[in-house]
Amino acid sequence: MTESMAARVRIALAAAGPNVVPARFREAYQRGGTPTHTHLVAIAAAAGTTPIWLMTGWPAAHAINALENKEPTT
Repeated sequence: MTESMAARVRIALAAAGPNVVPARFREAYQRGGTPTHTHLVAIAAAAGTTPIWLMTGWPAAHAINALENKEPTT
């Protein structure tokens, strides 16, 4: 997995929330592990993007704006 794909997966995981994939996989993906196809699709859907954006960064229209997807802090 390329570093840019790993970065997009980490952004998507942050936007998707903690329960999208089991914790052991989440931790591996945050360290740069390559997601399975099933997890890639689930992460993308939960983050409001597409698997192709996670893999390639294309199309830019599906980019996640991490600031907009963060929950407000109190």
